[in-house]
Amino acid sequence: MGNRVGVFVDTGNLFYCVSKKWAGRKVDYRELLRSSIESREVHRAFAFGTQVDGAAKKFIKCLHHIGFETHYRDIEKGSWYDWAVGIAIEMIRHHSKVDEVILGSSNLTMVPVVKWLRENGVTVTVIACGIPRELKEAADSWTELTEDMLEEIVDASSSAA
Repeated sequence: MGNRVGVFVDTGNLFYCVSKKWAGRKVDYRELLRSSIESREVHRAFAFGTQVDGAAKKFIKCLHHIGFETHYRDIEKGSWYDWAVGIAIEMIRHHSKVDEVILGSSNLTMVPVVKWLRENGVTVTVIACGIPRELKEAADSWTELTEDMLEEIVDASSSAA
């Protein structure tokens, strides 16, 4: 097996953490994918998230265009859904097909699966914003998102058609 990478991104977690640190900014998923894989071969790239009343359809289409397979759940307005278990299952399901997992989440509940992956010979790199110490210690390496991995949030209602 070569240097194959699996990418697993929690879009809700990244959106929340980035918006807390940088008002008016969001993750540039094309740059996130490019910088996380560099010249390595991508086994598969997954993006997990939620939407209310189909509001994320354009975003999901954009993620597909970039190269992500999406797992999105429709939720009711005001509800909340945590993808940690789903992401963990997908990482375990694909662990024998990759040499490295890129985890795009700062969710502390991912520590056990990160440790399991490492115990089973998979290198784990976390790329997120506000990564807790325990997750940093569990992973092989980690990278805090920087402003060059972000883009401005554009108000679609004010943009020209």
